[in-house]
Amino acid sequence: MSKPDTASDRPEPPTASRKEQQAIIARDRIVRAVIDCLDEHGYAETSINRIQERAGISRGALTHHFPSKEELMVVTAERLLQPTLVPPRKGPRQFDTAEERISAVEADIVWMWEKLVDTREGRALLEILVATRTDVALKGRISETFFRWNRAINDSLAANYLLHGLAEKEQRELWTMCRVFLRGLNTQSQFEPDHHARNALVRSFARMIATRFV
Repeated sequence: MSKPDTASDRPEPPTASRKEQQAIIARDRIVRAVIDCLDEHGYAETSINRIQERAGISRGALTHHFPSKEELMVVTAERLLQPTLVPPRKGPRQFDTAEERISAVEADIVWMWEKLVDTREGRALLEILVATRTDVALKGRISETFFRWNRAINDSLAANYLLHGLAEKEQRELWTMCRVFLRGLNTQSQFEPDHHARNALVRSFARMIATRFV
């Protein structure tokens, strides 16, 4: 009868080679440079040369990992979308009062603004999203990713709240309205440079939307 193997007998999982690790580090540095350039200069002015300079690598090294600007944007968008897909909490949230539910929804909307939208990552993602309106090749590569993300985040949000008489379709529409408003507010800085004023708008909007969840 053979002796059952133990954890110490099992082979170690393969680790990335030094070359693979260096490639991962280089790609991460490039993507971070793309995010910085998009935030500071916008999509149109985010050129391969500018990204290369920001990343501090050679042109050959950059094109080795990302042969085109389109490829850079696709990978960067996927990287930016991933942290926003927060796993749903364990079961719908329970609230003792309507005010508790309103406060929870309000807090979630403010959190979206402060942690996901009003950040360099949020602004960079917005630049890519807007660019798909005129960049046909980019739109063809990334539209399905955005569609999947929109469905997934709605599913995640819907799973966190009891409907309490609010139709699921209406709840999803409300969360979509939130994202549209918050993304639009990101462009408002050129008209309303006061950061505190924009935050006040978010809180007023959050309160207005949250009352619809009663």
